[in-house]
Amino acid sequence: MAEKQTGTTVQWGIPSSLKTASDAIIAGIVQSVSVSIGGATAEITDEDGDIVTRVDHGAFNEISFEAIVTAATPELPEKGDALTFSAAVDGVALNTGKVLVESAQITHSGANSTTVSFTAKHYPHMPSA
Repeated sequence: MAEKQTGTTVQWGIPSSLKTASDAIIAGIVQSVSVSIGGATAEITDEDGDIVTRVDHGAFNEISFEAIVTAATPELPEKGDALTFSAAVDGVALNTGKVLVESAQITHSGANSTTVSFTAKHYPHMPSA
């Protein structure tokens, strides 16, 4: 007799919005995705050199993808190609502003294995049109 396990449901996998964005660039099986947030920081000091104010500005997010290629002849995206996301991912509103490809790399392994990795930068305050 099989055991029944109860508890909290855990979902594994890549959010559908990230999968759709990757598929728009390269036909393949998404292996990994990472999203990180960033921006610039200015620290204001007083006459004694103590930091008294911090200003965060120039917000951006970086998204990295890796996919196993399923197309016969893969093409790398161009630097500056636009990506579109349908929803926020992990609390990061990638569906606002503009997302542009920063870099791309293709790797051939063995006889029939090809992977593509690319990085995109999301500018949440840049107009999308």
